[in-house]
Amino acid sequence: MHSRKRLFIGLFLLFTIMVLMALAYLIFYLREPDTIIFQYGIYILIGFLAALAGTSLLVLTVLVISLLKKRPLTGFNRLVQKTLVFFFPLLLQFGKLLRISTEQIQSSFIEINNRLVEAKKIKVPAQKLLLLLPHCLQDEGCPHKITRNPFNCRRCGNCSIGTLIDMADRWQFKIQVVTGGTLARQAVGKIKPYCILAVACERDLSSGIVDSYPMPVCGVLNERPQGPCFNTMVCLDSLEQKVRSILE
Repeated sequence: MHSRKRLFIGLFLLFTIMVLMALAYLIFYLREPDTIIFQYGIYILIGFLAALAGTSLLVLTVLVISLLKKRPLTGFNRLVQKTLVFFFPLLLQFGKLLRISTEQIQSSFIEINNRLVEAKKIKVPAQKLLLLLPHCLQDEGCPHKITRNPFNCRRCGNCSIGTLIDMADRWQFKIQVVTGGTLARQAVGKIKPYCILAVACERDLSSGIVDSYPMPVCGVLNERPQGPCFNTMVCLDSLEQKVRSILE
């Protein structure tokens, strides 16, 4: 299993273990005779923690099996996705306490999400696939505004936008260049795709996956040789391969 996936699963497991330890502590606390007045409240808390731990263990087991077998387990896919979306912000904070880079956790979450999406073998018509691109893929010195209409691009070859528009023309899928979450949500609301293929950094991709649930989102990390949000790049071969795998 890829190391990026192992990080997220490891944090998930450690979080579950800590919940179980808290549960065990409360059970032992109940054995003290002086705490009878608090028992009903503690029983409720124990029930909640037991349900939380049980759900975590179930989802963790299903997630690992799905990743190893490269196919979703029938009947559990929605539960797994809902739980991951719910736990993701918690695990981010938990990772900070352990001094694990937020970017590493986000990258691990994106990798797991992609594997779950790929395991479902989603196939959509070209008009229902939306490719979302960050504006930082555009050459910094380009005078042409493409965030509202990507086809304003002159396809000069100074950045990858022109090649990606050619790809969209060839395969007939939708393409939008956005500056952030607001424009991305507007594009999704307007086009109403069945599936989103998004290029962005770890932060924007992970938040986009959570915000777009339950719509399937396949994330592609951009390359930042000159730093974040400036003349970024994307592997075109990898992106086209993902497009091929999604289209009917």
